[in-house]
Amino acid sequence: MPEWLQSILTSNWTWGILALVVGYLLALVGVPIYIVMERRGAGLIQRRPGPNRRGPYGLIQPIADAVKLAVKEDFVPEGAHRFLHALAPMIVMTVALTTFAVIPWSGDFVLFGETLRLQLADLNFGLIYILAIASLGVYGVTLAGWSSNNKYSLLGGLRAGAQMVSYEIAMSLAVVAMFLLYDSVKLDEMIVGQAGPVWKWGVFQAPLAFLIFLAASYAEANRVPFDLPEAESEIVAGYHLEYSSFRFGLFYMGEYAHMAITAVLTVVLFFGGWQLPWIRETASYGKVFPWLLVPAALLCLVLAWDTMRPKRRVATKGNALLALLLLGAAGACALIAGGLWFYGDVPAWAWSLCGVVTQVLVLMLKFVVVFWLFIWVRWTFPRMRYDQLMRLGWKILLPLGLINIGITAVLVLMGWQ
Repeated sequence: MPEWLQSILTSNWTWGILALVVGYLLALVGVPIYIVMERRGAGLIQRRPGPNRRGPYGLIQPIADAVKLAVKEDFVPEGAHRFLHALAPMIVMTVALTTFAVIPWSGDFVLFGETLRLQLADLNFGLIYILAIASLGVYGVTLAGWSSNNKYSLLGGLRAGAQMVSYEIAMSLAVVAMFLLYDSVKLDEMIVGQAGPVWKWGVFQAPLAFLIFLAASYAEANRVPFDLPEAESEIVAGYHLEYSSFRFGLFYMGEYAHMAITAVLTVVLFFGGWQLPWIRETASYGKVFPWLLVPAALLCLVLAWDTMRPKRRVATKGNALLALLLLGAAGACALIAGGLWFYGDVPAWAWSLCGVVTQVLVLMLKFVVVFWLFIWVRWTFPRMRYDQLMRLGWKILLPLGLINIGITAVLVLMGWQ
C-alpha cells in the first residue's frame, strides 16, 4: 500500500471525520428511513398497508413529503418574536447533532502499527457531556412555545419544559447506577466492561436502571405515551403549532435525531455497544465479517424477489431498478466473503478494517431493534394525562432511581460483576 494512503489511514483526523459522518448519517440521512419505519410499523400494528405507492415499499414517500414541506410558505405569526421564533428549532437540531461527538462506533484496532478508534472525541466525561448537552434541548421547545405568541404553543412549551426537567432527573439517576457498575464515565470503557458472556450486558446487570432509563428517554423525546407537549386533542400541536416549512421540518428532524441518539445511548449502556457475546478480543471481529455477509446476501436476494412480485409491480414503480441494485449488493457480499475465506494471503490491515466494519454493523443492528421499540410503544400505548405523567416521574421513577442506586452500590461493594 502506498505510504501516502497509509498516512491517511493512520491519522486520527481521518477516523474522527469518519465517526462524524457515521453519526450524521444516523441523525440526518437516516430520517427518511425512520419515517418509513414509523409509517410501515404503524400499518403493521394497525393491520393496514401503510405507504406503499411512491417507490418500492413506499421508500420515496418521505422524500416527496420533504419536498412538499420545503416549498411551503415560511409563515411567522403576527406578534411573534421573530429572532427567537427562528432560533428555537435551530437549538433543538443542534443539540441533537452535537451529542454524537462522543459515541464510540468501534473499539481500539491496530492499523499499520497505530492504535486507532472510530470516535470523534474521546472525552474523559463522555456520558456526562451527553447529559449536559441534551439538557439544553429544553430551551428550544420552551422558546418555541413562548415566542409564537399563541396560548396553545405556550402551554406546549411549558409542558415540554416541565416534562423534560422532571424526567432528566430519573434518567440521570439511572445513569449514576451505570457509573457505579462500570466504574467509569467514558462510553468506550463502559462498552469494554460488557465484553464476554451476554449476561455481562447492562440490561442484565442492572435491569431496573434499564427500565427507568427507557421510560425517561421516551419522555425526553416527547414520544407516546409521553407526548403531552404536542397533544393534538388538547393543545392542537403544542410548541410547534405556529411553525411551517423548513422550520417545522427542523423540529420534525430533531425529534427523530433525538430518538436516534437515545437509541444509540441505550445500546451503548445496556446492550454492549459494538460487542458480540463471548468475543473479547477486538482483533477477532475481522474474522466475523465474512459470516455477516452471508445473511446480508440472502436478505438482498429475498428482497429482490419480493420487489419483483407481480402484485408489487402493479402497486409501485422502480421495482426493477431496486431489484437490480439488491442483486448487485448480494453478488458483492458473496464475492467479498468468498475472497476473505479462500484468498490465503489476506493482509493484517484488511482484517483490521473488516473488524471496524463488523463492529459498526453490530452496533447498527442493535440500534435498529431499540429504535423499533420506540415505534412499537408509540402505536401500542395510549397517551397519559398530564397529571399522570408528572406523578410517574416524581413519585415512581424518582424513588425507584434512588433505590436502584442503593442496590447497585451494595452489589458493587459485594463484588458484583
